[in-house]
Amino acid sequence: MHFGVVVAVLYCAQFSRELGESEVERIARMILEQPIYDLTTEEQYASIKAALAEDSWEQDLSWQPHDEPSVRDFLRRLLERLDTLRPWQEPPFRALRLDRWEEYKRGTLLAYVRLDFLPKDPLQVRMRPVPGDEHQLRALVLRLRSGDEIALVAPPFPDDDAVLMAALPHRPAATVIEAFLTHTAYPRERVSPAARRWWEGRSGGTLPPGVHPLRE
Repeated sequence: MHFGVVVAVLYCAQFSRELGESEVERIARMILEQPIYDLTTEEQYASIKAALAEDSWEQDLSWQPHDEPSVRDFLRRLLERLDTLRPWQEPPFRALRLDRWEEYKRGTLLAYVRLDFLPKDPLQVRMRPVPGDEHQLRALVLRLRSGDEIALVAPPFPDDDAVLMAALPHRPAATVIEAFLTHTAYPRERVSPAARRWWEGRSGGTLPPGVHPLRE
């Protein structure tokens, strides 16, 4: 995986004529704010460092315009810049695996979400089918910069209705929803908080099949 990070970095820099300091700064900020393969900053840093430790690279990099010495120098300066930016802040959000899927499926309903059309909606683009789910649900589990972990769950395409779920324990629903809006920059008008008490009824949408939230 470590050279895959290098390839991703070079892909983002392939149209830059020079790998100067402005490009170092741009890629460093990308690593911090838009992590490659949803890796942590430490994982991305370690991957680049491991690639630099290799005496020779067997991968074909002829598709990009910079020679190997220039690339190696750029990567060294990139690591140095990342070092100056320590301590590293968590990215606004990062996708997690679906290991705790059942907990979210039966967790707390936070809100109803109207998804936008693909590829306009950056979160819907990242949603994936839940492995083995009988209803073919799609989901995206996120860790927000606030530390909250939430799941966006939707039926199969072309349905554009989703729900925002949280597994126990979690902070107050309103606080988690606000963190979701802040760190994903999702349009506020597309997110309708669910009624907090079951006798108030549902608000804003319907539940995907097989999703059975807790009653508070």
